Amino acid sequence: MAVIDENSHSRLENGNQIKHGQRLLPQVIDTWAAEDPDYIVGMMAKSNSNSIPLDFMNLSVSQLANAVNYTSYWLDETLGTKAGYSIETIAFTGLQDFRYWVMYYASIKTGRRLLLPSPRNALPNTTSLINTTNCETLFYSGPCASQAEALPKLIPGLKTFPLPSLDAMIVSPTPHYPYDKTWADAKDDVVMIVHTSGSTGNPKPVFYTNTILGRSDSDALTPHVEGRELATTALCKKGKRCFLGSNFFHLSGILFSTTALFGRSTAVWGPADQLPSGKMTGEVIKSAGISGMVMVPSVCDSVFSDHGEELIPHLAGLEHICWLGGPLAHATGEWITANLPHTKLWQIFGSTEANLLPMLISPSSHWQYMEFHPVIGPTLVPTADPELFEVVCHRHPDPDFAWARPIFHLFPELDEFRSRDLLRRCPDPGFGNMWKFEGRVDDMMLLSNGLKVNPVHMETRLQAHPALKGALVFGDGHTSCALLLEPKVDIKKETLLEVVWVAVEEANAWVPEHARVSWDKLVIATQERPFVRASKGTVVRKLTLALYRDEIEQVYEK
Repeated sequence: MAVIDENSHSRLENGNQIKHGQRLLPQVIDTWAAEDPDYIVGMMAKSNSNSIPLDFMNLSVSQLANAVNYTSYWLDETLGTKAGYSIETIAFTGLQDFRYWVMYYASIKTGRRLLLPSPRNALPNTTSLINTTNCETLFYSGPCASQAEALPKLIPGLKTFPLPSLDAMIVSPTPHYPYDKTWADAKDDVVMIVHTSGSTGNPKPVFYTNTILGRSDSDALTPHVEGRELATTALCKKGKRCFLGSNFFHLSGILFSTTALFGRSTAVWGPADQLPSGKMTGEVIKSAGISGMVMVPSVCDSVFSDHGEELIPHLAGLEHICWLGGPLAHATGEWITANLPHTKLWQIFGSTEANLLPMLISPSSHWQYMEFHPVIGPTLVPTADPELFEVVCHRHPDPDFAWARPIFHLFPELDEFRSRDLLRRCPDPGFGNMWKFEGRVDDMMLLSNGLKVNPVHMETRLQAHPALKGALVFGDGHTSCALLLEPKVDIKKETLLEVVWVAVEEANAWVPEHARVSWDKLVIATQERPFVRASKGTVVRKLTLALYRDEIEQVYEK
């Protein structure tokens, strides 16, 4: 049994006081390893599993603790110094396995800041991040070796090292590596550097402190709302297994990784060398006995549209399904609410900077809408369009709820944070506090796999081509991007593609992998339907894409 203590930052569980939001993760791991060493904190499907049930690599909390100690000493030895409480920045990019967890916490223990560039970044983006953060050392694993070899040619003096195997970290008996800081000492230490998607140029580093990493721990302090259920990470319950379809370098992967450790649950992943898919997720469901799922919309759609019926016998214990990063297909949500009436369907809304925004679980009749917590949620501010509202965060008047607005810990000089996310109010009577995502103030595109794309990067490179009058990237709500090209003269598609394809490939090299366009994802505008342009000559994106709605649909039907 757990009760809220008079101090709003603590709870009593089994007679022990737990100061939620004020616990340091390396100490959480070491304490748990001493109390329950054999508990499996992480499960990852093995790549060579060819039958159901899948084989899993199980990681106990004591193995994790040993791996963190091993890697802490290894970092000191490899870098030639004991960092102590320095501000040295190191980077890691690699195979999506539990070595990310190890690097998270070994970096904290040794006093180093860990930069987590996306393995999907184009080299110029990663170069910018390394230079901006004064990082001098990159660690890597698996398929990122080629990127690690290329980066020193672009960044003179950058040192690169392969990371030891996870087996070596686990099986090598290692003495305890001390981390004795108090919360007061460590709460403002920058321990991790993530980055934005680069919507307005190069991706920008965001500096996470121990306070930011404690955000999921603070979910236990969310005020109860009479008659409603909270949409928080606390749904990943102690002793239960939750499937995570998120990457370790992304906010969602970091958030739910810390959730497993703070809440003593078990995080479950598919194979480290495979992107999440509906088929693989279905195999995990059949094999692992999970109680929760966290996925981007495209994977969630595939799981239940392609495999839903066959999975029903395996979903009796499924307590909740969470999606994040974009809209969920209407048919998917309807299938879940109809076939899994006892499963809570909820979504996460937030950003790299603002983190997780407190919300309530929507009624099944309005599952596609979101409702923010009435006490600690953000403000919805009217825009020039009377039907659209922007999500805006202000400092909370009660300092006890500062944890719900971590943006002001990241940027203490701010009193207001405008998210640039646009929502539309639910028109149904009695549901005026519910909102649906409608897009961004800027032109950022959101793919159905949760990845963001700034179309301007590719468009500006192609619009300078002598054969083209204009170029538009599209792909909102799909898993990949495509191009609409406007030629300067009437020309056959095959001829134009021969002329411009080299330029498309060059543009592809400057954008992240998920933003690249393949040969079969091109549409050619006709002379009869020229791009719609504003008076100052800029292309009106929505109106132009509407002219080619049929052709765009055909691209994705293929």
